[in-house]
Amino acid sequence: MKKLLTHSFLLRLGLACAFLANSLTAFLSPDDFKDAVSGSFVLKIIPVSAAAFVTFIGISDGIVAILLVLGKKVSWVALYASLWIVGVILVTGVMTFDALEHVAFLSLAVAIAMHLGDE
Repeated sequence: MKKLLTHSFLLRLGLACAFLANSLTAFLSPDDFKDAVSGSFVLKIIPVSAAAFVTFIGISDGIVAILLVLGKKVSWVALYASLWIVGVILVTGVMTFDALEHVAFLSLAVAIAMHLGDE
């Protein structure tokens, strides 16, 4: 019988919870994200409205959370998550407390991408 509570599952679950929280925030309180992306360089590069980009954030983060929990394509999902978190750090500001918090999630994502394959 396969052991459910492995260290890899717990790491994936922790990162998935962070992505799920952001996904739910994007759908339930989108103004939080709209404020963040409206003043950033993102909307100057990507020709979409802030509302559309926030919807994309919600969908993307939800899919990442689901795939991490299910253990599907873990290394690839964690690589995508790592790149996404780097983007978040650039948008929120590198020298902020938010960036410091995001580095914790970035470390989890990189560790998962480097050491955990599909189980």
